[in-house]
Amino acid sequence: MYNRVCRDVGSGGVSLSMGKVSRTGCLFALAVIFAVSGCKSTPERPDPAPEQDVPSPLTAIEADLERGQAGDDDAARARDHLAALERLHNLGETNRVGEIVQRMLAEESETGTLADSLEGAPRYRFDAIRLELAMTAGDKEEIRSLMAALDPQGPEQARHAMGVRARALSALGDSAGSVRMLIGLVGLTTDIAKLEGLSAAIWRDLTQLPVIELRARAESAPTPSARAWWMLASDFNAAVTSRGQMQQWQRWRNRYPDHPAARHPPPTLRQFARDPSELALLLPTTGDFGPAGEAVRDGFLAAYLYGGGNSQRIRLYDTNAMSVAAAYDLARQQGAEVIIGPLQKEAVAALSALSPALPVIALNHLDPGVPTTDAMIQFSLAIEDQASAIADALSARDIERIVLFDSPARWSGRARIRLENELDGVETVGFGTFHRLAEITNVVGEALHINESRTRAEEIESLVGTTLEFAPRRRDDVDAVVALIDADEFLSLKPALDFHFAGDLPVFAPSTATLASVDLSRLEGVHVCAMPWTLDAGDLGKSVYEAFPVSRGTYASLFALGVDGFRLANQLDRLTVRREPVPGSTGVLSLGEDGRIRRALLWAEVVGGRLVPLWEAPN
Repeated sequence: MYNRVCRDVGSGGVSLSMGKVSRTGCLFALAVIFAVSGCKSTPERPDPAPEQDVPSPLTAIEADLERGQAGDDDAARARDHLAALERLHNLGETNRVGEIVQRMLAEESETGTLADSLEGAPRYRFDAIRLELAMTAGDKEEIRSLMAALDPQGPEQARHAMGVRARALSALGDSAGSVRMLIGLVGLTTDIAKLEGLSAAIWRDLTQLPVIELRARAESAPTPSARAWWMLASDFNAAVTSRGQMQQWQRWRNRYPDHPAARHPPPTLRQFARDPSELALLLPTTGDFGPAGEAVRDGFLAAYLYGGGNSQRIRLYDTNAMSVAAAYDLARQQGAEVIIGPLQKEAVAALSALSPALPVIALNHLDPGVPTTDAMIQFSLAIEDQASAIADALSARDIERIVLFDSPARWSGRARIRLENELDGVETVGFGTFHRLAEITNVVGEALHINESRTRAEEIESLVGTTLEFAPRRRDDVDAVVALIDADEFLSLKPALDFHFAGDLPVFAPSTATLASVDLSRLEGVHVCAMPWTLDAGDLGKSVYEAFPVSRGTYASLFALGVDGFRLANQLDRLTVRREPVPGSTGVLSLGEDGRIRRALLWAEVVGGRLVPLWEAPN
């Protein structure tokens, strides 16, 4: 017997129920089902639609430009050019965008130029595109000018302008200003995708700032939401290990569960790499370089203890007692995951020649032309970093002419070469080298043309045959003084500037001007480039001052180098894979394409005998 098949046909459908029927009945029922299905009409396949030519975006752009060239009405022509401009901008055609912008700025119209025929919202869109071009070109003067000229019309353009201004501020190096602008924009945004993008952008700018500044910004933040942003970045970056950063993030998120950063975390806060369990420290702890090596070692151990000090093993290898090759081989055999060191330049070169397979954070840099390996990061307290900071400060302050002083010291010569290579639009109109302290006053006078002033007076007296009342004058085409000299030389420079009527000029100097134990009250008003550790070492510094006296004084910078050596060893993924800056004790650290760490430093001014941090460009 077979199952019985019954059919109900209705509304074009078939339902089946099973019962007992004969084979013949079953076959008959199936035949009916297939017949019903086959009776449905099969729609005829429609003829394919004729292909239509879809105009390409470039065709529409050319049409806009043709109308813009052929019309008689300036306002209409300007709008046609703007339409083409916006299409090209959306396509990323930067070169053509620039060409059309220049055409609109050059072509005359009844109102001035063709661009001047745009008013209101169209004019804002034109200026916003110009600002984007200036940012792409890195033209800081143009960026500042166009930022001031932006005139958004209505709420939508106002929000757009906030985003454009934030990017412009970031391009100018004003990360804090960009953060403030973006935080304000978050409060006006509801779109989730845009909030996630804003969160990532805020975090990118926050990581450009040292912890000392993040902490100060948190204290002065105008709103609870803004304060929470600054506190998150401060607490997160104060942690020296990835594990510590993850803990800080979890604490903050529990405290601010409804904050935009908690609901839309920046990418970094969703990616935590494992801290290495075995670290090898290659340093000279005996011999001539022993004191320097011990200072680095103590900084490294202080950071280790501050970070918890119970989940990692550290092994120290004295590179004065054994060769670098032997130290590296032994560290590798004993399970090291990351090598930190060596300290001396020759030792770094020797280790590089071994082509190490393990990640290496060398605490010095190789000379140009010395071969290196991708596994080696070069991290040092290079004076060139301070020279770059001075060049940036001069540019930010629109200084055009400087008098430059240096010394015969090798570091001073290296700093001068870097400074001169990076001066953008700044002219050195006077120069002097301090060979001996006793000559500083004369060198300053010559650089400021004081002697020329006296010579001219003597010539006039000779011509008129009488003695004239005369006060020598310095040259008046100088905006600032840059001094790449040490502390003792600086103590003589300041009185010499006052003597030669130049005490009113702003003075910029590297931290070498204050490394020695000098009376800072004699350097009042000097702008000093410094590492965060020397200004405010934070909770880590407070916790180690008593246990590690070397953390302050002559070896403080090497102690900070050790602190950051430990920090980078535990944040290698952040530095090398995600290519994010790491705010550290020696500066905000980023990795260059050449494998060398770049340090962004802080500025401070000597006020009342002490160094006061400056959060904005030096004035």
